[in-house]
Amino acid sequence: MDRFMNPKSIAVIGASEDPQKGGYAIVSNLKEKFPERLYPINPNASEICGLPAFRSVGDLPEPADLAVIFIPAGGVPEVMEACGKKGISRIMIQSAGFAETGPRGLALQEACVQVARQYGMRVWGPNCMGMVNGRTGMVASFMRPDIWRGHLKPGTVSLIVQSGMLSAGFVIQILKEGFFGLSKACSIGNRCDVHESDLLEYFAEDPETEVIALYLESIADVSRFRRAMARLSKPVVLLKGGTSTEGAKAAQSHTGTLAGNAQLTEGFLRQMKIHRANDFFEMVDLTRSLALWQGKKGGRGVGIVSFSGASGIVAADHLERHGLTLAPLSGETLRTLEAIFPLWMNPQNPVDLWPAIEQRGLHAYAAAIQALLSDPQVDALYLHLYMDEKILPQAVDFLAPLKGTAKRAAIWLMGDPQCFREFRYRVEPLGVPVFTEVGRGAQALSLGSTF
Repeated sequence: MDRFMNPKSIAVIGASEDPQKGGYAIVSNLKEKFPERLYPINPNASEICGLPAFRSVGDLPEPADLAVIFIPAGGVPEVMEACGKKGISRIMIQSAGFAETGPRGLALQEACVQVARQYGMRVWGPNCMGMVNGRTGMVASFMRPDIWRGHLKPGTVSLIVQSGMLSAGFVIQILKEGFFGLSKACSIGNRCDVHESDLLEYFAEDPETEVIALYLESIADVSRFRRAMARLSKPVVLLKGGTSTEGAKAAQSHTGTLAGNAQLTEGFLRQMKIHRANDFFEMVDLTRSLALWQGKKGGRGVGIVSFSGASGIVAADHLERHGLTLAPLSGETLRTLEAIFPLWMNPQNPVDLWPAIEQRGLHAYAAAIQALLSDPQVDALYLHLYMDEKILPQAVDFLAPLKGTAKRAAIWLMGDPQCFREFRYRVEPLGVPVFTEVGRGAQALSLGSTF
């Protein structure tokens, strides 16, 4: 797998001179990482993106570590044959038109597999977006260059997505919203050879990957998947497509794979240490939380600090729904809280902080947060904040006790939505995910704390 993730040389078969074509985008994207040893192949061009173009695979000056194929599906087996003769052993087929189109496309895909076996190749795809290495800056994909440049941030999350165009759009939104930094983003499409278990085994040993997020419509090799998960000591978040009867039918037409019996699949997945998501942004939120909480401990007992009694009650309801409880506060914690509250207020968990805020200002938050974090009976902290333009500049100061804490903390935000993104950019570097839905933050806090 490392030859796919970190090739030293790449051939692009189907490179184009037309900036509107995917074959141009692939070359332009890769040129960012490979100013040399990048070989566009187009029999009708002499130069692409300022690089000399080659008429055929046979004309290449060396066997490239990786060949990216983006030509009409019917020509792919013949080109793979040429790659095999040249000694290229890693093939990434980004073209569509294979098993997802029906029996004729399936036969074409099988022909590709036969060529691969003949020459000892590994094949990624077809019908995929390709791969993005956030650590090295390699973008082996047909994504338009202008929509990702300047937004690719290295991180610890690796994605495995059984899709093509959706994964491209999904990755772009992750990059532009800054949800988390990427280690690797892998779109594996029809999985004629390389599939999720190959990548799970690779990421298990990859020091640059700490959290894994998966979108799958089926499991290619159930036994191997089970073994890969058993060996994996890193958290995994899974969104499974095709869990309904109609969804399973749609999955078969999408990537040409059977989603399988939904009940059997659910039973199998429950045996794994996998966090389940029900939609893409739930998957993003859970993954983002786990990435921010690496090395932090969680648990069932949660302390709530809120500016509103009502929101503390709602948060408590959601925590219980996800199997969490309100932590009993120690006598020392209660005495510390009493010191910042008016005499008529007897603080308890949830901590309704508004009377203390009226008396001491927003820095009452810092005192309350520190008190709950110091309490050995509080396993995790859930904060509820109101945010607007006046409060935003003070946020990092009054949330300072969160920096470096070994306990998990999450924030549920309310107020002026125009401030939310800036707040998240300022606060999440403290290791605290920010949510705009109370239930999502509670769900994230309920994720298993040790792996």
